[in-house]
Amino acid sequence: MSSSPFQSDKALFIKSWDSTPFRTDPYDHLIVKNFFDASLVSDVVEIPVQEYDLAYVKGTREEFNPTRQYFTPSFISQFDAAQRVADIFRSSEVISAIEKKGNISLKDSLLRIEYAIDKDKFWLTPHTDLGVKLFTFLIYLSKEEDASGWGTDIYYDAETHHSTVPYESNTGLSFFPSDKTWHGFEPRPIKGIRKTLIVNYVTQEWRNRHELVHPTEPMY
Repeated sequence: MSSSPFQSDKALFIKSWDSTPFRTDPYDHLIVKNFFDASLVSDVVEIPVQEYDLAYVKGTREEFNPTRQYFTPSFISQFDAAQRVADIFRSSEVISAIEKKGNISLKDSLLRIEYAIDKDKFWLTPHTDLGVKLFTFLIYLSKEEDASGWGTDIYYDAETHHSTVPYESNTGLSFFPSDKTWHGFEPRPIKGIRKTLIVNYVTQEWRNRHELVHPTEPMY
């Protein structure tokens, strides 16, 4: 008897996650690969999200909050691929694997998944995610020819660049936010559309409940 897609999705994610070691320079982080089924990646890429031509001035996503798109209950109900992704990160086995790796508890946390669509003139100033975010996973989706240079920039501190994570579809940068987890996106040309899922578990202090997979339901 074949396993259900949910069981297969969970197993694939956990296998990839558990086999990925921490990189410690300039801070503890993981570059995880092939954690989604290839067909799921393609289906997520094909979700018809809105594209905007945005000229960033401050280097923060907040300056264009009205254009941001999230895996909300309504969104998830429309697209099977969104449902599958949300189910992976709501799975008790996946949550346990993430907790073990980060030596943290996600009890009472809430799940937030943003579908980021970035084009030319996008950039982000270095920041850490420290605060109400307990976990960050930046999942790269695009397969464009020039996409390899679209990865997240990581830093020693707010002023000192360390390196750029190679951008590859079905690869992601993950870390557990601290005062050292500086990351951003240096201004550079984007010829195409840079699609990324931004997955966070956040604390109950998260105010913008309309952004969440479920506005009140914690992981456990």
